[in-house]
Amino acid sequence: MANTSLRQQLSIMRQSFFDEGILDHEQVSYLETLENEDDPDFIENVFTLFLRVSTRYIDSIGKALETSPIDYPVMERMMYRLKGSSDR
Repeated sequence: MANTSLRQQLSIMRQSFFDEGILDHEQVSYLETLENEDDPDFIENVFTLFLRVSTRYIDSIGKALETSPIDYPVMERMMYRLKGSSDR
């Protein structure tokens, strides 16, 4: 019973991400086609990797903003990498 409730919550959250434009439906659908018996956790692994990497980029951007003078080349490089990792 609790498992059903959790699945419903995840379904509602997923739909809200689509509605708000946080997730692209076409890209998620494509990723779902890549998940198979050999790698049943493929989508989870992709999202986990993205969150891990993007957190590092955001931390680097924050550190660049804290320097005096601001380290714009580092900040720009990290912002470019963050954008690149989210476009895929």
